[in-house]
Amino acid sequence: MKRIHAIGLTILTAVLAVGAAFAQKPAPLAQNAALRYWAAFSELQDAAISDQDAKDLNAALDTMGPLDFSKFKDLIQKNTPALETMARGTSLPNCDWGLDYSLGEETPVEYARKALMLGRLNLLYVIQQYHSGNRDGAIRSLGAGVRFAHDVGNGGSLFATLVAKDLLMLHLMAVGDGVKMGQLSPQQLSQLQNAVAAVGDGLDWPAAARRDLEALRTNYAKDQQASTALNRIVAAYTAFLNDPSKLPALTEAIHSAPPELGNVIPNPKRVLEQKQELVEKIHQTRGMLR
Repeated sequence: MKRIHAIGLTILTAVLAVGAAFAQKPAPLAQNAALRYWAAFSELQDAAISDQDAKDLNAALDTMGPLDFSKFKDLIQKNTPALETMARGTSLPNCDWGLDYSLGEETPVEYARKALMLGRLNLLYVIQQYHSGNRDGAIRSLGAGVRFAHDVGNGGSLFATLVAKDLLMLHLMAVGDGVKMGQLSPQQLSQLQNAVAAVGDGLDWPAAARRDLEALRTNYAKDQQASTALNRIVAAYTAFLNDPSKLPALTEAIHSAPPELGNVIPNPKRVLEQKQELVEKIHQTRGMLR
């Protein structure tokens, strides 16, 4: 309990600081889904899934093929309380992870790794429920997983956004599989429609990129040339992710920056590819749900 209280106080301080900085009234703490997610992370037990297991899960979802659940049975059972805590959190309207970006590149990202574990476990839980005959439970867990995946990227860095994107892609694949099976009731279909509708057009990639780039400022605070170049890159990167036709301006800004800065800028084409892949998957899934 002391540990949970400490986490809660840390997040409360960060939430109030962010609210003051943006002259906005913070959402009531009890309505912050992130607190439930932190609690779910604390309940995880031996939750790491190997890279090969993750590949097997991806392949099963992509091809609707079989998946050996015997090796996951105990893992799912031990982590069901964590998954249920996460699912309850997705009913809350706000998610603020309470991150302190004044730490720059030292801003913790461990929560995103925990989220990846939890999200993968949720998919296994969904499939287990579905094949054990608890179809309603599977659909509820799947809808919760979609909302959780979207929340993972809320207010985060590009790393957290990429984790959120991967989890969303996996959950949307599972939604598509459920639709293809043609065994969903109107109520179950409606639950999935609502969950997918809630993610909008995906994730806020421009904001995530800006946070990562702004975190570099402390490294170049005493270098006027690099600081000026970084200002150009931040503006150009954000504009590019909102309008891909502005790639030439971003490319020029990166190439004209000092090499030590230009070499650490995330590849804009790859970031755009990730963004577009998710948008296409969301639109495809919505089309299947109509």
